[in-house]
Amino acid sequence: MTKSILNQIISCAKTHRGEQRREALLKAARLIFLEKGFAGTSLDDVIKITGGSKASVYKYFGNKDGLFAAMFAERCQVFLAHLDIPQGLSDNLEHTLTQFAQRVLESAIDVERIALIRALATEADRFPQLAEIAYNTGPKYVLDLLASLIKRHHDAGLLVCPRPDIAAMQFMETIKAHAQWRTLLGLPAFANAINADDYIHIAVTNFLRAYQP
Repeated sequence: MTKSILNQIISCAKTHRGEQRREALLKAARLIFLEKGFAGTSLDDVIKITGGSKASVYKYFGNKDGLFAAMFAERCQVFLAHLDIPQGLSDNLEHTLTQFAQRVLESAIDVERIALIRALATEADRFPQLAEIAYNTGPKYVLDLLASLIKRHHDAGLLVCPRPDIAAMQFMETIKAHAQWRTLLGLPAFANAINADDYIHIAVTNFLRAYQP
């Protein structure tokens, strides 16, 4: 069933008017989900904001699950558009990883992302499929991109990293875990004594020391 829903995500409207309608539905779904959660949201709630009928939801997304899966995927695409991970080898891996880390950290503590994480955590037990979709279209997708980057540099002899999947997980958590936890608890991302740029610089330096030949 997950595959069928994910297939809905990549479908898009064929006309400009259709695309505007689709974007309006995604925006409304995001607002209602953050307010009421997945279980508390109905398609009628979404249509009250956008106008029209539920036929548009069925046309573009298939059902409520498809609408929310597409909403998560759309937010992920907004984030991924700013990552700028090279498809080949980086001319300056330290610079590439630093830029990547800065954007990951910015996203990890973004107000809307924090709200989505809180809402998802509330719904995960009752709707494990929704949680799986959110993970696959967000964190896992980014981890796969980073692991692929590390693997390319390993294959080229620029890094010695036989498990790029694990290295990607550890690097990501080094960058975002502490700051995101604090933000989830309503605290500033870093205590006053810690500068975010220094934090990222040390993380990137330690990563390269561990894996450069």
